[in-house]
Parts: sequence; C-alpha cells; structure tokens
Amino acid sequence: MNDQRQARTGLLFTSPAIIAFLIFWLFPVGLTFAYSFTQWRLGSDPAFVGIDNFVDLLADPLFIQATGASLKIAAFAVIPSLILALLLALALADPRIRLGRAWRVLFMIPVVTDWVATGLVWQLILLPNQGVLASIAQSLNLDFLVRVPWTSDATLAPIAIAIFIIWKQTSLYMIFFYAAIRSVPGDVIEAAAMDGATPWQSFWKIRWPLMRPITVFVVVLSFITTLGLFEPVYMLTGGGPANATRTLPIFLYENFFTYAQSGYASAAGVLFLAGSLVFAVICSRIMKDEA
Repeated sequence: MNDQRQARTGLLFTSPAIIAFLIFWLFPVGLTFAYSFTQWRLGSDPAFVGIDNFVDLLADPLFIQATGASLKIAAFAVIPSLILALLLALALADPRIRLGRAWRVLFMIPVVTDWVATGLVWQLILLPNQGVLASIAQSLNLDFLVRVPWTSDATLAPIAIAIFIIWKQTSLYMIFFYAAIRSVPGDVIEAAAMDGATPWQSFWKIRWPLMRPITVFVVVLSFITTLGLFEPVYMLTGGGPANATRTLPIFLYENFFTYAQSGYASAAGVLFLAGSLVFAVICSRIMKDEA
C-alpha cells in the first residue's frame, strides 16, 4: 500500500509537467508531422500530397542555404562557447578562487536576460562608426575597427551573431560543467595528487572520463539550441545580408507566416527535428565508444 501511495503521490506532483509536455510539445510535434504531408495554407483546408514537401525541400536552394547558414553559425558559436564554459567551470571549481558563488551569479546574468532586450543592446554595440565597439576602438586609436560593418557584411554577420550567442549562452553550459566537476569525489583527486599526478593528468585521466555523460548532454544541448535560435538572428540581421544569415528558424518563419506555406514549413520543421535527433544519437554513440 505504501508503494502504491508513493506512486500516486509522485504521479500527482509530476502530472502538471506531464500535461504541459503533452500539450505544448508532443501535440504540436504530432500536428506538425501530420501537416508536413499536406499542401496547406493558412485559412484553407489541408490537402494530402505525400512526401512531395520533403522532396521539394531537399531540392530547394533556399532550404539548403538556410541549413548551411545555421551550421556555420553553430560552428562559430558552439565550439568556442563550450571551451570557454569548461575553462570557466574549472576556474570556479578551484578552491583558491574567492567569492566563487558571487562570480557564478555574475556570470549567469546574460543567461537570465531577455534575448530581445540584449539584442537591442548588441545592435548598439556593433553599430559601425557610432556604436559602443566603434567608440572604444576610436579611443584606442584602432581605426580599422571603427567602420567595421559587423551586421551588414555577408562574411562578418555570422561571426557577429555567434559572438552574441557565445556571450548569452556560455554561462549556462558553464553551470553544467561546474556541477560535473564538483560531482567528482575529492578524495580521488587527492589520491591522484599524492601519487604524483599533475592537475592536467588528474583532469584528463579522472575528471574528464567521469564528465562524459554531462559532456554529451551539453554538446547536444548547445548544438541543437544554437541551430534553433531565432531571436539573435532576427534582432541583429533579420536573415541578411544577401541571405548570409537566413537560418532554418528564419526559413520556417518566413514560409509559415510570410508566404503562408504552412505544410512546406511543417516539413522543414520535421527535417530539422530529425536532423537534431540523428546528431544526438551520433554524439551519444561516439562518447559511449570512447568510454
């Protein structure tokens, strides 16, 4: 009876989260999957077309370009942010660091601030000639940085968005790495040090293998989150210039709301979800094989 009562109590407390998951995630995903096989425009009845949307997407140069733009921004943002997050976590886990809790709170400020509000700030920072970065460069006599068109140059725009994402997301990944580092038993590290292991050897041979599950989670989370970000791209470039930052979320938004091609946009969303799941499985397999 006690086990049944505990099960009912646990179900009672978890039911709001389960209901929210079913309503706001599983149901929309299922609906998107169903509409992806239809020719559907907002305000009209959907007509079944089979896999035509998927075939058209794989041959659509705009979809291919959007996928490439998303992958480029993800490459510029994910790798530096994960490296920086790991270094910050290692530094904050060092017992010699004073006011470690205060530093953790300070680093989390970008994470808890709103994307739109910070996007407006970063517009002012990156504005050529009159922006904050241009003013700092001018005061340092770095004239070559004053007129840099960060958001209006096809080469620099993905880098500018990546810098914004790194600033906004790094601290979140730092917290996960910090928790993983602190979960390693201290007596194991002390025993390794007594055996003559250097700090690098202790990290690489002891901490890093034990951190692999969290590392897989953070890598998958950061990559998929970056691919799906809409706000930083829309706030800084709107998808330009010359479609250089027209990422998958911008592609979905335009096809659904601007061109009213709802079935086509749903198929693109299904492909994006399938690609994300494949990436997650590949990362898990790689890390499992290395373990």
